Amino acid sequence: MRASLQLSDTSHAKRAPFLLRRAVPRLINHIVLFLFSLIIVYPIIWTVIASFKTQSDLLSNIWGLPRSLAWQNYTNAWQTAELGYALFNSFLVAVLTTLLVAVLSALAGYALSTFRFRFAAAILLIFVLTMQAPVPIIPLYVLLVQLNLTDSYLGLIIPLAAAGLPISIFIFWGYFQSIPHELRDAAVVDGCSELNAFVRIVLPISGPAIASVCILEFLAAWNEYFLPLIIIRTPEMRTLPLAIQVFFYAYRTTDLGQVFAALMVGALPTIIIYLFLQRLFIRGLTSGVVKG
Repeated sequence: MRASLQLSDTSHAKRAPFLLRRAVPRLINHIVLFLFSLIIVYPIIWTVIASFKTQSDLLSNIWGLPRSLAWQNYTNAWQTAELGYALFNSFLVAVLTTLLVAVLSALAGYALSTFRFRFAAAILLIFVLTMQAPVPIIPLYVLLVQLNLTDSYLGLIIPLAAAGLPISIFIFWGYFQSIPHELRDAAVVDGCSELNAFVRIVLPISGPAIASVCILEFLAAWNEYFLPLIIIRTPEMRTLPLAIQVFFYAYRTTDLGQVFAALMVGALPTIIIYLFLQRLFIRGLTSGVVKG
């Protein structure tokens, strides 16, 4: 009996350092992740709190909770900054840009990952390189003026879609590479055309890639500021970032609470979309990285 107790004590003594070596790195990782999360989340929380403060409350108690909830900040910002027009314009541009990019990039990514033709690798390389290429602003502006596309939805949608195609094609290409080609071959053998095989077989199992592309393009179009700044001229055509910028310069010294309320109105839709689709977004970005 004593021998068995001594053996069990010895095994526990040997296991304790092993468990400690595993627990300490995990604890450090959790602490680091918590600190990074706090750094990212705290500005959002502070903006929410500041959006419910009056100007005097914000200046006298910048880090604390509001003494009373100033709901009028949201109603005043909505009316004064004309956020209704801006939300509609941003939503329309973002949705149409996302749909256009998703359709074109899915077709291009499928063609580059499935078919074997000359210069396929070169075409993919061109798309990868253009992801880092700067946008030629002056030629783009001159072209939009000549085509009479300034102060219009098409003048925003077409350049934004062109800018989003390279990375979207690359995401779809990587995801389609991870799908077994036997699925598509079996559909073709059963009589499906290439387009039917793509629509009925490949697309239904490509939810993560579609979600990743849609989130990236929607956020890019929703947050775009510089392009509307140079081509939008009338207040009715302003997108949300442009309307918030104009509102900020008009009210930054008189009522910052309303400015923060306008910022929250602009940020809330993107936060909600990402929270609902974050799992598909991460799966779409990581699919195709490791094969086999």
